[in-house]
Amino acid sequence: MTMIKGRWQLPVLLALFVVPTLAAMVLVFTDWRPAGFTNNGDLVHPAEQLSPGQWRSARGEPLQFAGDWLVVVPQTSACGDDCEQRLDTLSRARIALDRDIDRVQLLLLQPADGPVDPAAIPEGIRVMEADADTVADLNVHQGAAMAAHIVDYRGYHVMRYAAPLDGAGLLDDLEKLLRLSKEEAERRAQEEATAE
Repeated sequence: MTMIKGRWQLPVLLALFVVPTLAAMVLVFTDWRPAGFTNNGDLVHPAEQLSPGQWRSARGEPLQFAGDWLVVVPQTSACGDDCEQRLDTLSRARIALDRDIDRVQLLLLQPADGPVDPAAIPEGIRVMEADADTVADLNVHQGAAMAAHIVDYRGYHVMRYAAPLDGAGLLDDLEKLLRLSKEEAERRAQEEATAE
């Protein structure tokens, strides 16, 4: 292979460095994503801090969620057939997590003195109360009714799911998030161990 000489050197070098940079910029600014990089729910971007530590049970107990991921079902009315079906779907999805079941809490979130009787809700789902604005914001997004939300272990709202709920899609997203957070925790632990 002969070396490129003379007047072609500069255009070839520019092509090697400038063209890929321009292509990357076009992909970023057009918000293009590869087909394999999909979520089933809507990614909340940027993630919003929800402060679930301020949510209370009907008895006034604060939510304890250290290290847990939350699947939140906002509810502003009595829990009818649709609500019961949604809670059943989420309970099944949580059971399907197998070893990671203890890393996820299911919550039904309602306004203070809300319409849902905690005794009527299946075991494994906690009924929590928040201010009416928070519940209303979670209940509807851009005019569409929301079925569920994923909140990470730091209290950030990261995913939302429109009604009707796609339980398999939520499970798929939750498994990915749990796997990634576990890998991140292991990476940090390894970095701390090597730093000492």
